[in-house]
Amino acid sequence: MAYTSSPEAQQRELDELRNAVNCAVVLEKAGFRLDRQATAQRSARNLKFRRDSEAIIVNHDGKGWWDPKGDGKGDVFKLVQYLDPSKNLGHVRQELRGLIGRSPTLEVVERTKGAGDRPRRDPAELWNRRTAPGQGTAAWRYLTEIRGLPDHIVAIAGQQGALKEGPHGTAWFGHRDADGQFTGMEMRGPDYKGFSTGGIGKRLFGFRADGGEAPVTRLVVTEAAIDALSFAALDRFQLGTLYTSTGGGMSPESEVNLKRVMMQVAAQPEARLVVAVDNDLQGDRYAGKFAAMARDVGLWSGRISPKGPGEDWNAVLRTRREGMEAGSVPVAPLCRLSEVLGSGAKAQPETVSPSWLGQAEAHGTQRPPRVSDASLPASFEPVGKPARPRSGSSPGLSL
Repeated sequence: MAYTSSPEAQQRELDELRNAVNCAVVLEKAGFRLDRQATAQRSARNLKFRRDSEAIIVNHDGKGWWDPKGDGKGDVFKLVQYLDPSKNLGHVRQELRGLIGRSPTLEVVERTKGAGDRPRRDPAELWNRRTAPGQGTAAWRYLTEIRGLPDHIVAIAGQQGALKEGPHGTAWFGHRDADGQFTGMEMRGPDYKGFSTGGIGKRLFGFRADGGEAPVTRLVVTEAAIDALSFAALDRFQLGTLYTSTGGGMSPESEVNLKRVMMQVAAQPEARLVVAVDNDLQGDRYAGKFAAMARDVGLWSGRISPKGPGEDWNAVLRTRREGMEAGSVPVAPLCRLSEVLGSGAKAQPETVSPSWLGQAEAHGTQRPPRVSDASLPASFEPVGKPARPRSGSSPGLSL
């Protein structure tokens, strides 16, 4: 391969490197090794590589990759820069030239076997053995006392089959696909945070604070299940709303599933997506991704995030609760609100006016005024009386 400086030759080299170097080879060079057990649970097209606590999935026959714990994905060039952000394109090209023609060894990662090792169990089996948290249980106290969630929100999530109590005071939040099939669970506790191993993996946690009587015309997407419950507790516009969580980083399969749910919601009149992500760089990335997905299915979307840098919705809820317990009337937590999208075949709402945020700040303790129906339907007052769940309602995400 000749390396010249002409733009045409450089582009040819980029294309050749992209096709000639397997992402698995790059990972093995960086110290990653194949996780055979995890790979066996996935499609043969996906190979999982590990390096200590890091994991990278290789797909598209070695031409692509993604990070199940983050937002990284792309081709072999992006992989090299993801592993070492200090490298520019010239450094990447130089490294890839030395890997042309090499095949991955697919050497399996060494695992230390101990007496306490147990075979992995199907997360669906573990889920079915558990029950919803009850008043006074360890998980109930964790959610209502430490996380500040209202009792009725926790009760409704449990009654809908979206929340169960795990061991050691953990709360389990079930994920399901667009057809309602159980795929795994987010697990949170005072000293634990993780997602179940085995099974299909992350799809969407979802529940209805209004009991599920009305058709879903409003989809709220958050990063964590506790944030979905927290946003519901702060939301005045619960009717017809499905509160969901992606559980953090998403696989390509999870993105396809979310798009299916968006399509189901978009079929309803006046449907909209509320992107309720954190106020940080990761939240910015998710907002852009979800906005693009909504555009593709013709669903109006808007973003709303906590005002404080780095804050999530549970932090907003707990701040409000602490203010109420201190005997002061809390100021409504103002948020950074932006219209991030409006496209597709449906008629578009008019631009969201920021004036109601200024009015709320000026009035201090007064409830923010209800904005026009065309604006993003989210506010910050705790809900009143709990809605009675519909008996026999399905916990699935199928709409």
